[in-house]
Amino acid sequence: MKKTGIAGRSLFGMMMIALAVGEAGAAENGNTQYSPGSAQFFAAGIPPFPGLYFLSQTSYFHSDRLNNGSGNKIPIDFKVSAIAETMRFLYVSNLDIGGAKVWGQVVVPLVNLDMTLPIGNDTRFGLADVSGTLGLVWHKDKHSFVAGVDVAAPTGLYDSSKFANIGVNHWSVQPTLGYHYTDPQGLEVASTLRFIFNTENNDTKYTSGNEMVIDYAVGWNFDKLKIGAVGYYLQQLTDDSGPTAAADGHRGKGFAIGPSVTYAFNPGLQFSGSWQHDVIAENRAQGDTFWLNFATKF
Repeated sequence: MKKTGIAGRSLFGMMMIALAVGEAGAAENGNTQYSPGSAQFFAAGIPPFPGLYFLSQTSYFHSDRLNNGSGNKIPIDFKVSAIAETMRFLYVSNLDIGGAKVWGQVVVPLVNLDMTLPIGNDTRFGLADVSGTLGLVWHKDKHSFVAGVDVAAPTGLYDSSKFANIGVNHWSVQPTLGYHYTDPQGLEVASTLRFIFNTENNDTKYTSGNEMVIDYAVGWNFDKLKIGAVGYYLQQLTDDSGPTAAADGHRGKGFAIGPSVTYAFNPGLQFSGSWQHDVIAENRAQGDTFWLNFATKF
């Protein structure tokens, strides 16, 4: 998913998993196993050099607005805040298949979730759902093309009697395609297209609908500094199903955008930060997410 470079190439890519933010919208309890918008300029930027890479992402999400399927605010007492530390370990191998390098990663998130609903307040801290990725990356001059599959496992803290759950208690398979273009002294564009296929939650017999997520980033490189805009578009493609699923399928939709700044100290060390505001949110919580990212090569 990414690329490296002193002049603005991302250190390494991400096919990320979710930071569950509770009973806030489409999909069961509003949870998903991927965090839309988390890819930023790491999207489709797998490094061209074999080795082990590490990315730390610290994020904060806050919302006090829960929207219905028309994007209108539901008049209830609702508030959610989630602080997450997501650690990603990515390995680029020497193995070549059809001109592409084989790569993989493991993503481990820790989440502190605080949620208020009309029935009360709940706070939980623990491991969220861990995911693994296997993929291929093709590098051609300033272009990178990525194909991969994520598998997210139900490792996160979960209790069907609680409403603030960090895990979702089901598996998902997430095929992804990505493209990254970098001019070290100019334009940089990155995007991934992801489909999320969810299995059933065995405790509740609920199956969240399948989703499509497009992460995007557009910016300009000024030597070691990069300034741009990042965000996501999410569309739920199939209805939720199960004993408690809404009759209308409870499909979610979202669009977010915001500024991003990156500084590369050298080809193997960079810091970045972004703020993304949910402009559109249907059957979802509408709020703001702040990201601080640290990437390096071991």
